[in-house]
Amino acid sequence: MRTKLDIAVLGAGVVGAATARHIADRGGRVAVIDATGPSAGASGASDGAVSVASKKPGTLARLATASLLYTRQLATGGVLSHAFLPRPAWYFATRDAEEQALDALVAKLRAIDGPVQAFADGGSALLSGVGPTVRRIVEIRGEGHMTGYSATAAYLDHPGIERRWPEKVRAIDPDISGVTLTLDSGRVRARRVVVALGLGTPRLFPELPVRPRAGQLFVTDRGPVGRLPGALTAASYLIAKTEDPTRLPEPPVVIDPLATGQYLIGSSREEHGDPSRVDFDTMLALIRRAAKVWPALSERRVIRAFAGVRAATADGLPIVGPLPDAPNVIIATGFEGDGICLSALIGREVAQMALGDAPDAALAADLAALTPARFAAEPGRHQWAG
Repeated sequence: MRTKLDIAVLGAGVVGAATARHIADRGGRVAVIDATGPSAGASGASDGAVSVASKKPGTLARLATASLLYTRQLATGGVLSHAFLPRPAWYFATRDAEEQALDALVAKLRAIDGPVQAFADGGSALLSGVGPTVRRIVEIRGEGHMTGYSATAAYLDHPGIERRWPEKVRAIDPDISGVTLTLDSGRVRARRVVVALGLGTPRLFPELPVRPRAGQLFVTDRGPVGRLPGALTAASYLIAKTEDPTRLPEPPVVIDPLATGQYLIGSSREEHGDPSRVDFDTMLALIRRAAKVWPALSERRVIRAFAGVRAATADGLPIVGPLPDAPNVIIATGFEGDGICLSALIGREVAQMALGDAPDAALAADLAALTPARFAAEPGRHQWAG
């Protein structure tokens, strides 16, 4: 056996990095193991919104609210002080169904009565510069922005975190006292293992219903004209959370201003896992709607188009918690675009689980809804190999 660890975290994305940071902060000996390196998956190809407004009502919206508050705490002279940026956001409607989605958004935020509020609700005059197709805008205050790669780098910046990449996990063998990992370089023994592998999860745990969902995005050149102070999001983005996005008459576009003076614009929701597939017709539909909504984009050039692939689940909720028949293996996967927002909170709570402590009592019911036990698993299975 090469090494003995307290905790091995599989996956150097934003959730795995946040978990490792919380373990290290409490003095645990932790290694992060990844086949490629930090932010190589969905964490490095996302819009970075730390958003409650975009979450489905119920469990996800409540957890996102708690995570936003905790993220703010970590950004106040803490680990996320250079990664998290508070900023407003606007949601717009150009047709009846989107206006209904805005009604539901306002009602949801009122019901939560948390740090995120619908500050203003009215016509296109609420945001100077929008196009004539915009019928209604809701301004949201209290949220923020945090790119996945910057948050991941911040979480991993701790001398107590051992970094192991590129290093592929070949097999996981849990027993009553710990877990043995078979890596390319040999075997590692850990007291517990956290699996934050995103789309790498099914290779080792095929019984967990994690599937790829791609989204296409593009980046513009820089320019001082027509600067947005926060993200501008179509209300159809909220509709796509619960309905088939391919049936929407227009793409659920998000126009996201970057600190560089560029715009990041996306994104589609496609049922495949090919990050190299950039479809011209899909990109053209996104570009056309974005330019209608924010005409200043007509003066910009597209300098990069790319696809990001998210890890989705069958029921739309992440999978977080110990495996029922292998409690030394803790799963934290399937966040599908919600990982950046939830990373601070989930990282803290998964670290609690990994160190043998109970989760926050106020979050227990919502965390229980994410348990891997909700999916049927092969009973008595104690070894997974890829």
